[in-house]
Amino acid sequence: MDEKGFLLGQAAQARVLCRRGRRNPNVTHDGGRELVTVAETVSAAGLVLSPLIIYSGTAQYLGWHKNLSAEEKDYVFSYSPKGWIDDRLALMWLEKIFEPQTAPLVGRLPRLLILDGHGSHLTFQFVQFCLDHSILLLCLPSHSTHLLQPLDVGLFAPYQHYYGCEVDDYQRSGHNSQTLGIKKSLFIRMVANARKKTFTSSNICKAFEGAGIWPLSARKVLGKMRPEVSSR
Repeated sequence: MDEKGFLLGQAAQARVLCRRGRRNPNVTHDGGRELVTVAETVSAAGLVLSPLIIYSGTAQYLGWHKNLSAEEKDYVFSYSPKGWIDDRLALMWLEKIFEPQTAPLVGRLPRLLILDGHGSHLTFQFVQFCLDHSILLLCLPSHSTHLLQPLDVGLFAPYQHYYGCEVDDYQRSGHNSQTLGIKKSLFIRMVANARKKTFTSSNICKAFEGAGIWPLSARKVLGKMRPEVSSR
């Protein structure tokens, strides 16, 4: 499990056609910088759980969710003042997404939950819930997620790319002039499309393999690390 931040109006880098000799042509975008955090969870079996989508604000509005597809109705939505995950939301994710969606897959067997050492993942309530439900916690070492976290290794980069392409396509379609920017209801549709392209079973399994977690291979990580050379 890990969190990915999105800026509502941030599109992907793109090539444009322009008059010969012109440098750095601009494509007009709405430039919305509002942050939305999405907590994603994948397994070494190639499965992806429902996301937790966290808006920045002090409340939610039904209008954001009135046109959800059947798949999107399984998403869990919440909010925080800055759109970041906190202790309350981490526990919500554990109770409403991870536990009910993974328990039927393993029966009485324990589950291994791999995540970073963010403070919201290490509260008493979070750890106690894991102990009570046979969830084994593995916190990755600091500054190592780019090597050890499958979501960082092979999934979040294409996730960001596909979302940016969704934003760019929408901006170029001309609809942006009518809606005055990327709204939260549009964000849900765009991130859902990006998820379908990113979280395929093949991509997920390759991400775990690239992180050396499954199949277990320390060389996958050690081969990327360069030993420090003494200046003497």
